[in-house]
Amino acid sequence: MSHISLRNAGVQLPIYDSHSLRLLRLPSFGRAKVGTQAVSHVGRTMIIHALTDVSLELADGDRVCVIGSNGAGKTTLLRLLAGIYAPTSGSIGVQGKVYAMLGNSMLLNSDATGYENIRLIANLYHWPKEKMADFIRDIEEFTELGEYLSLPVRIYSAGMQARLAFAMGTAHSPDILLVDEGIGAGDEHFQQQARERIERFLGTARIIVLASHSVELCRKICTKAILLSKGREVFFGDIDQAFQLYHQSG
Repeated sequence: MSHISLRNAGVQLPIYDSHSLRLLRLPSFGRAKVGTQAVSHVGRTMIIHALTDVSLELADGDRVCVIGSNGAGKTTLLRLLAGIYAPTSGSIGVQGKVYAMLGNSMLLNSDATGYENIRLIANLYHWPKEKMADFIRDIEEFTELGEYLSLPVRIYSAGMQARLAFAMGTAHSPDILLVDEGIGAGDEHFQQQARERIERFLGTARIIVLASHSVELCRKICTKAILLSKGREVFFGDIDQAFQLYHQSG
């Protein structure tokens, strides 16, 4: 059984002031219209409160859309769920194997070939060895990369990297799938393919958390939504109500 539990979770990101690094010192965020305005200082260190007091309980079958303006904390929340960030306040509990697609090349070894990356992910996520040939064939067909799969990923375009990362993430159903819509560097054809591929997960007892600005995509894929604003949880529940609040606040 898969499960996610966040209890008043927060993420604080320190920015260390150093003349040698020539970091820009910003005394105030009062004019910023995006991002959190919750900032504190400890000595010469600026603390950005990227997430504050977020609570969630998700179980098998939950498919959640994370919405909010740029800088609201959507990607930070996904990184917290993926284990990239540790909570600096509150608590987090995650049961199940997590696969996070938070950037085109995030899970890719740029010096390895496409095929080598597939095998690395297969080993990391314990894909059944007896089905590897099927997984590879499926990824070949979805990515349409052909001979490029035998070449180093560093020569791929952003769209090609997106295709490979997405195909690997959806080749073998993880317990928990985290998707940042910002991964969508591909063309319209790829975007349609990606949406159809995600829909394959709808009939499985898995958790999907998708950060998106698309009402249509959220309605089609998700069962509920969480609205974030300036790093705080504003609403968690019905998708239409969440978007109504989102547009009213915009």
